[in-house]
Amino acid sequence: MPNSFKLTLNLEAEFYFQQGLRRNKAEKFEAAIASFDKALQCKPDYPEALSQKGFALGSLGHHLKAIAVFDETLKLQSDACWVWHNRAIALGKLERYLEALNSFDRAIEFNPDAATAWHNRGITLCDCGLYEKAIDSFDRTLKLQPDAYWAWNNRGNAYRQLGSHLQALNSYDRAIEFNPDDVMAWHNRGMNFTDWGRYTKAIASYDRALAVKPDYYKAWLNRGIACEKLLSYEEAIANYNQAKQLQPKDDIIWYNISRCYALENNIGAAIENLQQAICLSPKKYLTQVKTSSDFDKIRYDQRFQALIEKPNC
Repeated sequence: MPNSFKLTLNLEAEFYFQQGLRRNKAEKFEAAIASFDKALQCKPDYPEALSQKGFALGSLGHHLKAIAVFDETLKLQSDACWVWHNRAIALGKLERYLEALNSFDRAIEFNPDAATAWHNRGITLCDCGLYEKAIDSFDRTLKLQPDAYWAWNNRGNAYRQLGSHLQALNSYDRAIEFNPDDVMAWHNRGMNFTDWGRYTKAIASYDRALAVKPDYYKAWLNRGIACEKLLSYEEAIANYNQAKQLQPKDDIIWYNISRCYALENNIGAAIENLQQAICLSPKKYLTQVKTSSDFDKIRYDQRFQALIEKPNC
């Protein structure tokens, strides 16, 4: 191949590569893949184009195809930390957690100071239920990047799963210190307080989450649960109704509203909401209501019995 022709192909490859990068940045992933394919037609051994194509495929949810492209990339550039990292992310999306951990370890082998790789390794360890090991990974992230509020939040989540509420609280507080508007940290702080049995403090944390993001339905739902624990059924129902407006297909919300009305002996409202919960998830609730003590006050009402025998969905 003449040098001038090879130079032209390299220039074309670079043009299409830069076009693909811009399209990836704009989240136009299908168009980006088309650009990277054109770059690779000009220059087949172009690991950067392959890597970015894999990223675009993963962003579209084509994780198997993304892994195949990352494997091609690694044949050309075996020490590419971020290719190993992105390969691990794709494997994690497919719940192939052991393989994902192996890929994160390779990424870290080539760049021990990759804070994001340590963090996402921790997330994968949480997915495996290995919370103590996950905390070790988050600690490595925080040693490299002490203000990484997302790592503090996930460290808190790992401690919460272990039932270590004080350590979880300390981690959430550090996340909030670095990002006072971190909705997830405020919300998870509330869940930690709920698990801890400190319901008034949980409500205060949910309020802070909702001040930042009023349409965060999970905060309304979990605020309602905390109110229930305090036997404030009317306030709990009001919270659940807010959550229901934002996420009407969540069966748990309808069921919780029904339970609160049943505990207040409001049979009509309890039946109405229970019917919606059953219609959304019949197997779950037709079994559950038969043994739940929350419905003891209305259990022998004919309307309740009729609903259990033949739901009107």
